[in-house]
Amino acid sequence: METVGEILLSEREKRGLTVKDVEAATSIRALYISAIENNNFAVVPGEVYLKGFIRNYANYLGLNGQAMVDLYRQQQLPASNTTIEEPEAAVNANPDSSPTGGSATKWMIVGAAAVILAGGVWWFTSGKEANPNSIQPKQTAPAPVQPQAQVPPQTQAPAQQPAKTKPVIVAAKFTAECWAQITVDGKEIFEGIVDSGALRTWEAEQTIVVKLGNAGAAELSYNGQPVGKLGALGEVITKKFTR
Repeated sequence: METVGEILLSEREKRGLTVKDVEAATSIRALYISAIENNNFAVVPGEVYLKGFIRNYANYLGLNGQAMVDLYRQQQLPASNTTIEEPEAAVNANPDSSPTGGSATKWMIVGAAAVILAGGVWWFTSGKEANPNSIQPKQTAPAPVQPQAQVPPQTQAPAQQPAKTKPVIVAAKFTAECWAQITVDGKEIFEGIVDSGALRTWEAEQTIVVKLGNAGAAELSYNGQPVGKLGALGEVITKKFTR
């Protein structure tokens, strides 16, 4: 079976593309592209980044990105080698195996218990007949009723002032894993893989630049107005939002 790296390398060469061509189209560094093609996955910093790069790279080449990620997971699973330990034998709770000594001790204990039980029954019945009214239930006086404390009326809390927001607000809902790079007012604040199902919001005074490596995996809104998806799955799109 071909490895993930061999499949991607073969498909890239079929299409006459160089590593630099893939880097420019997917924003994946050439170092990571070469490492994936050579199955040298330890070079990529983190499992989430690695799966995102494999998916985006495969989609760019026209392959099924999710199928390639599943193949990677299958090839990384170690062979199972599970052993089941037999439970230890139970330890004899009675080390004295002598039938004579054990039986004698048992009957001595039973006899002593019978004598004690008979004496207790005699004392209870005789004492009850001598003075059947000796035990009277103790009368307890009802507890005094405490007056309820007056609870002062609650005062209405002052209304909270709404939080101030910046004039440029971009929100994104991700429906699949996606590499993203976010620049706010000229400063890059995020670059990495965003998980499927994540919600992200960015605010700026002037501009927000959103670059997605899988544009069909996110639905955006600008200042509360829906923008939708910036492109198709696997497509690299950059979008600038201004004040």
